[in-house]
Amino acid sequence: MRRHTVIALIVGAAAVAATVFYAGTGAVLRAVASLRLSGLLLLALVHVPMVALMGCAWRLASGRDPPASPSRFVWARFVRDAAGELLPFLQLGGVLFGVRALGRGRAITVGAVSAGIDGVVELAAKVPYALAALAALLVLAPHSRLTRPLSVALAATAIFVGILLFARRSLTASLEAMARAISARWPEVFSLADGPLDTQIRLSFERILRERGYLWGGFALHLLCWFLAAGEVWITFRLLGIDLTLAEALAIDGTVAGLRTFSWMVPAAAGVQEVSYLLAAAVFGIPAAAGIAASFARRARDVLLGFATLLVAILGDSNVGPAAIAALRSRQPPRAG
Repeated sequence: MRRHTVIALIVGAAAVAATVFYAGTGAVLRAVASLRLSGLLLLALVHVPMVALMGCAWRLASGRDPPASPSRFVWARFVRDAAGELLPFLQLGGVLFGVRALGRGRAITVGAVSAGIDGVVELAAKVPYALAALAALLVLAPHSRLTRPLSVALAATAIFVGILLFARRSLTASLEAMARAISARWPEVFSLADGPLDTQIRLSFERILRERGYLWGGFALHLLCWFLAAGEVWITFRLLGIDLTLAEALAIDGTVAGLRTFSWMVPAAAGVQEVSYLLAAAVFGIPAAAGIAASFARRARDVLLGFATLLVAILGDSNVGPAAIAALRSRQPPRAG
């Protein structure tokens, strides 16, 4: 693990501890306990369709000639998210596991390229969602101090997406560099790809970008998922005994999503997510303990789904299972196949 990652994790853990102390350890524990196992299971079940939709969006990001079936892309998205949650210190771990879950041969190359493009599309869909959240915040709490940092986060995200969209050569080069790095560290992953790696990546990238209708379809699905996330926040707070409107849930989740933009250097957004929930919830008079509990509920939901996905992979997916076991045991880069 790199030094800056360790430092970021320590700072993030300290921020989590500080928020819990601020909200009251006992109050946070009571709020979390009020969810009960049934509430956590409900949150996990509610999140399953969202992951399935994101899998469909990934398939659309591979264009009109996808290398796998819709169900395989949905499964790969579950694996991708599970690895990202359970192995937050493994660089490119989520993408790598997800690509391997798609299959072999062409699925590896096209899957890697489409995963990168899908990530950009998902980030682009976050811009109008954060804008809607900012509008809700301005209407519901016009004097809130969160409007400024959310505006900055929104602008930063929009600028970054714009750079990626208008600098296609740089994006292509970044994808090629990412693939070369993966190939050098885990040579077995791309050993089954057809033809020279750089050529396959470039051709796949150019083909997908020409098929804009599919990319717009993926954008629409990701935008829908962002708004569904506000519904998840509404359910979470209802389970915590907090009555709030869907507009307030939109403002809270959009604020958290926007502020998480600054957490890319922190594994699992440790601390950033908790502080964001605390601040956003406070705007609407929600107790700090409930805000922290909502953040912990989100983490618990993701870990639960991650372990369930990993268990299925170990038992039934020959592309992912052995690599997942090895990575969890040693925290080392997974080996393919």
